[in-house]
Amino acid sequence: MDKNSLRSLLRSFPDWPTPGVNFFDICSITERPDAFIWTVGELAELCERQKIEAIVSPDARGFLWGAAVACARKLPLHLARKPGKLPGELVTQSYDYEYSSAKICMQANSPLHEKRVMIIDDVLATGGTAMAIVDLLNGHFEVPSSRIQIGAVLNLKFLPGEARLAARGVNVNALLDYHE
Repeated sequence: MDKNSLRSLLRSFPDWPTPGVNFFDICSITERPDAFIWTVGELAELCERQKIEAIVSPDARGFLWGAAVACARKLPLHLARKPGKLPGELVTQSYDYEYSSAKICMQANSPLHEKRVMIIDDVLATGGTAMAIVDLLNGHFEVPSSRIQIGAVLNLKFLPGEARLAARGVNVNALLDYHE
């Protein structure tokens, strides 16, 4: 597997889930064990190079890669979930993304303070979800942006996600970049 082979697996669905949105579906990667294993290996190597100490992944497809990479690197995995999905005391952040608004929650007692963290997700688009997690890491967990990395399978370069995160001092690492 290589980047060109991986790129050929991507599918897009125009006008889904709302008119005007071109949804990039990467489930085709998880349907191919060789492709999924390759992406997990690449993200795991990135974690090793960056000396990552913990992984945070958001609902729901981010869990697929976050869990696999955490297992491969023997790192703790912390979940960032929609409201009502996690027990205990939570910290919550509101945000906007491509076609809606949402909230994301993390358990308040997650041992993330001052760790080197990688946020692993499937696709980076407008950066709303990633920025909300960065806000939680910066504010509640006292993790400075300089200790946060983004690991994504696909970065939609024509959308502002990477630029928004870079403006906050967060480095974006993607296996594939897509230019419109």
